[in-house]
Amino acid sequence: MDEQRYTLTITLEDGPAEAEQRVRDALAAQGFGVLSEIDVQAALRDKLGEEIGAYKILGACNPPLASRAIAADADIGALLPCNVLLRANPDGGTDVAAADPRAMLSLGAAGLEDVAAEARERIEAALAALSEG
Repeated sequence: MDEQRYTLTITLEDGPAEAEQRVRDALAAQGFGVLSEIDVQAALRDKLGEEIGAYKILGACNPPLASRAIAADADIGALLPCNVLLRANPDGGTDVAAADPRAMLSLGAAGLEDVAAEARERIEAALAALSEG
């Protein structure tokens, strides 16, 4: 797993459609549901006539963690849900990049250390399951 400043990233050998279903299943196994999806590839094609590779954002939410986060900081909703990006890798396969929940702590969101740590553990477990599968 590649750790950037604000994401946890892996590359799957699967194409984007197959990877998306695997990601949804792995997130569900960790208590996350997908509340939203944004097909950036289609939006750029439709609005700007630009062609890019597959690029989709899934908005994942774990309700108990979201509830705890909102109780600690009512404004945290501006950073929810946790985004998971699926993008075509130019060398083949699909990159899966999940927002690191601990990144919100760098924004000064006090009282969220435990929630962020648990959310990160669950996202890491989902990505690890994808890497094993």
